[in-house]
Amino acid sequence: MVVILLALGLPSNHNAHIPISVTVSSSDTWQPPLPDATETDVERPFVAPDRPWSAAHRGVDLRTGSTEVVAPAPGEVTFIGTVVDRPVVTIRHSDGLFSSFEPVTSDLQVGQIVSQGDPIGDISADNNHCGSACLHWGVRKPDAWQIGSTVRDLYLDPAFLLGWTEPSVLWPLHSEPAP
Repeated sequence: MVVILLALGLPSNHNAHIPISVTVSSSDTWQPPLPDATETDVERPFVAPDRPWSAAHRGVDLRTGSTEVVAPAPGEVTFIGTVVDRPVVTIRHSDGLFSSFEPVTSDLQVGQIVSQGDPIGDISADNNHCGSACLHWGVRKPDAWQIGSTVRDLYLDPAFLLGWTEPSVLWPLHSEPAP
């Protein structure tokens, strides 16, 4: 049993190494993917997973009265298709982040370049996971979460990129923040 534990690594409260190298400078301006959306339109906020495989809400749900979805930042369309039962559009941005939008139908093609504010599709009325019309927007940094020898995508709070939320700060269990 000891040999198996040593081979797998000893359990630890800090076994997830998260090298966060996402920086948002003043030149990295993002806009909401719904025209005229504000932070009061967040129906369901981002909830980060404890581990890459844990349950969480890896994005924000934005209420909307319109159906048009626009690019929050410039980038390249990398995916248009169905995931499970929802139409999804994904854009790779110049800073290496990926944005995914669902349920969104689009006439764009994979490889197409979009500028910030360009229409990328419409919210599908056929498939919505909110009680009312909404857009689910997720943002991830590929291969940024390392656990042991595996590397997984790190999901980020899209509202943070818009300046609607502050980054999370986790304090040690038995510690008080300095004044």
